[in-house]
Amino acid sequence: RMVIYAKGLDASGAVAIEAPSALGGLKSEAYLAKNPQGKMPLFDPAEGAPVYESDTIARHLVDKYSDVGPSFTPATPELRALDNLIARVHDVYLVAIQAVLYKATPPFGIFQSRWEALAEMKKQLGVIDGLASETGPFLTGPEIALSDAALFPTMIFMRDMLPRYMQPGWKFDEVEAFGPRLTKWWKHMTSGSVPAATRVLEEISGALKKWDDNGRWDNILHAGRRDTADPTIFDKIIAKEIPSEVVYEDDRCLVFKDINPVAPVHLLVIPKRREGLTQLRHATQDHDYILGHLLRVAAEQGSKEVGDGGYRIVINDGAEAAQSVFHLHIHVIGGRAMTWPPG
Repeated sequence: RMVIYAKGLDASGAVAIEAPSALGGLKSEAYLAKNPQGKMPLFDPAEGAPVYESDTIARHLVDKYSDVGPSFTPATPELRALDNLIARVHDVYLVAIQAVLYKATPPFGIFQSRWEALAEMKKQLGVIDGLASETGPFLTGPEIALSDAALFPTMIFMRDMLPRYMQPGWKFDEVEAFGPRLTKWWKHMTSGSVPAATRVLEEISGALKKWDDNGRWDNILHAGRRDTADPTIFDKIIAKEIPSEVVYEDDRCLVFKDINPVAPVHLLVIPKRREGLTQLRHATQDHDYILGHLLRVAAEQGSKEVGDGGYRIVINDGAEAAQSVFHLHIHVIGGRAMTWPPG
């Protein structure tokens, strides 16, 4: 819509903006006949085949109406390449995971973990910040380009939603989140000096307010649903504030020897991020990634410790089941004969 508004194509009647309901909705036969992906947006010209995908539509409009309004085309081959690169990084690496900000459950693109997807989002924002023009005011320099039209709507989402994921004690810092160049660019785009951007901001902000009023984030892990339980001794072990005999560690979990072993082999496998998993009963679809990871690591470490012997995997749930630390953990017990049923 940035291209349409900046070129005045809606005001001139060259382009009419309608909701998908005009064709019966995204999943209607009429809509799917024009856009088999069943997604927005769709450009249905009076002549020629329908065009879908935002970048393709924007490029088509810039080409077709090149003599109207801003060109959205940087002046030199080098700046045009930069414009294409920023738009490409946005489309491939940011848009692919932006649902992490508002989707209730995974997956988020290729990520099963919300935290890992958010970390990737921050990484890609850093990439774009590094590509953006230092002098501005637009991403590639003095003139608005397609990369500005691509990134701006996504930035509205991120500016609204990322602060929701600040945990207790955290403070949102826009420069830390987006980088100095993107922060400067955002201020220009929202200053009122880019009327098309102002219009897009108002439209998307209105839609986001409706989401908020309807409780969109109330049950989303880390945004509305948070881990408010007290820290445990495991937090100190993870932070290396107290010693433990660690046998394995990766980005997601820690494995160490139990200080009160019940067998020659007694390991504890714990997630580094508790994410509400004080007990197994609190597991949701958000935790699929870490539960599978913990079991795989438990299997690897158990097999490594006992060789051809057997071992037992135990998860205690609740005080009645002998759970004493309320941070999900897996016991790997072996090195001696076991009996059944367990006591």
